[in-house]
Formats: sequence, C-alpha cells, structure tokens
Amino acid sequence: MTWKQIFIVVVLISISTGCIPKSYIERLGIITAIGYDLAGENSLRGTMVMYQFDPSTTRPSQVVTSEATTSKGLRLEANKMTSHRLVSGQVRLKLFQDQLASRGMTKYMDTLERDAKVSDMGLLGVSEVPTADLLKMEASKEATNSGEYIKKMIEKNIEDNVLPDATLRTFIHDYYDAGIDPTLPMLTTTDGKAVISGQALFQNDKYVTKLSSQDIFYLLLLKNEYKDGQFQLQLPDEALKEFHKETPGSSAEGPLHVSLHEIDSDLTIDPKKGKPTEQSVNVTIEARLLEITKDVDLKNKKAIYKLEKEIEKKVKSDLEQFLEFLKENQVDPIGFGKIYNAKNRENRVTKENWRQQIPELNVSFDVKMKLLRHGTVE
Repeated sequence: MTWKQIFIVVVLISISTGCIPKSYIERLGIITAIGYDLAGENSLRGTMVMYQFDPSTTRPSQVVTSEATTSKGLRLEANKMTSHRLVSGQVRLKLFQDQLASRGMTKYMDTLERDAKVSDMGLLGVSEVPTADLLKMEASKEATNSGEYIKKMIEKNIEDNVLPDATLRTFIHDYYDAGIDPTLPMLTTTDGKAVISGQALFQNDKYVTKLSSQDIFYLLLLKNEYKDGQFQLQLPDEALKEFHKETPGSSAEGPLHVSLHEIDSDLTIDPKKGKPTEQSVNVTIEARLLEITKDVDLKNKKAIYKLEKEIEKKVKSDLEQFLEFLKENQVDPIGFGKIYNAKNRENRVTKENWRQQIPELNVSFDVKMKLLRHGTVE
C-alpha cells in the first residue's frame, strides 16, 4: 500500500468516526437479562437487569420493571425510570413466564432475531413463576445479580449434560425446521433461590407442557447429546437377589438404586421408507457403575451381566413411557419428523401435517448396556 493510499484510509476513518454518536459509558445502563411476564390481556411486564458503570454508586447492577404492549415499548418505558440510557448490546439471558409462552413466542423470537445488538448465542428460559420474582432476588456470592446467576446456572447444566442447548439460535432453528419442536429450560423458585425444575416443551412456538428432570435424560439420549454425564436408575427390588452377599449389617430389603457416570452413548434412528410414523431406535450405552445400594457380588460376571440386562429393560421401558408422553402432548422435541425428511424424499413431513401424525408414532427401541468398571456399595 502506498503512502497516498494510507493517507486516504486515515482520512476516511477520521470522517466516519466523526459521524458516530458518542455514548459515554458512565451514562449507559447495559441490559444483561430481561424477563417478560403477562401483565394483562394485551400488555407485558418487563423486568430488566442492567449494569451501570457510575463510579459514584456502590451497586453495579440495577433492576427496572416497566409495562407496555410490545417488547420494544418496555425499554422505552424503562428509560423513564432511570438516569441511564438503556442499551441491549449485552443481553445474555431472556426469560418468559409460562402463561406468556403458552400464547406463542413467535413475536418475541422475531424481535430478538431482527435485533442486531442481541447475540443469537444468548440463553432463553421459561419460568413457572413471574420472571420478576426471579430477577429481583438477592444476588448470590456466585454472581453480581440474579440474572447473572441464572445464566451461569443454565450454562453449567448444559456443559454437564443435564440440559439441552438453550440458545436463541437453537430455538429459532428448531422452530423453523419441519419435524421438530423447540425446548427450553424451565425455572422456578425454591427456598428463595432460582432452580431448574424441568424442560419446557413447545408445539411450534407455544409452550404446552413440562418435562420432568428425570425425563430430560431420555430427551438428551434420543437427541444424541449425552456425553460424560451421570444418571441414577431404580431397578426392581429383587432384580439381583440371587447375587446378594451375606455380610454383617447388610440388608436385602428396600429399593435398588444404581448410579451410573461417565456415560457415553451412541444412537441410530431409522425411519421406515415412505412411513414417517414407523421408526426404529438403537441405543448403545457405555458407563461406569458409580454406586449400587445393595450388597451385590460385583466380582461375579453373571451378576454384572444380569445388572446390564436389568438396566437395558429399565431404560427401554422408560423410553417407551417417554414416547407416550410426547404422543399425548403432540410434541416432537427429538425431531423424528426431521430425521425422516433427511433420509426420505417421498411422503415428506411438513410443519402442518406432522403435528397430526405425532400421536400415531410407532417407535421400536433396542437398548444395549455395557458396564466398563464396577463401583461401590452404599
């Protein structure tokens, strides 16, 4: 590049930067989390957590609540309640009250998607209590405010294979794709703390029901997203009776619980050609036995084999019950319809016709379990 070219570039940069409005950071309220609640038949209540960089204040974050008919209107109203100018460039968490989410979230997703200042990697969640209750809680030692705490809690559970991905990007993709429905983490309060209470399931953009924390394991398993996790199963009390050890103080009575960790699974879903509702699922699970609540002779290979078979039966039974739950609520968070479309060109699934076909889903499950190392006895 010649000196003349460099001079022209410098001049252009100087001119362009001179046209950008200046925003002094001390005057800004940078929104990091927002909660939406239903305030009336046609109105919203928004709770915004913002950071303020005013050196004269001892509180780095502030919570503001406003009411309006649109999400953009909420910020306009909130601006009237603070001396800072609210900006949304650092929004990393958006929560929606379940009553609001059940009416449909398309309008909110569209607003978020079109806002270039909002990252599509921001997290979403549904709340069983007003989101204002969650975001106005006292900050814990782990975070500067409740919004930051909830964000970190969701991120940790996604990283630990307890929850599926909950980003705006994933929600938008699952909403627009045919043959799959979005899911989001469900939150509530317990003893004055925000906790994850399950997984919210959607029909298109409408929240319809909650998945229990136990069943989230099967959701992750069928989405092939379960790696290095931990899970506990309750098996029939007498399942391993013949292998109980006669040791002082041990008891053969009571439920038989098995805890597995370092779980690694492999999944294959095969739809029948031309028939979207006929599918077969093969699941292979390898895991280490962390704990078992009865005194079983784990050195006996027959006992280990029997334990593997009992786990296979239990997982298969739970998967069948899980599928029935999805069929009853006409939701497909797994993406059986999407998988069919990826492997078939005829009788294609659409967003319109798949909803009516979900109750007719007939899925055969085959589960294989391999215990890699034996654990301890409680």
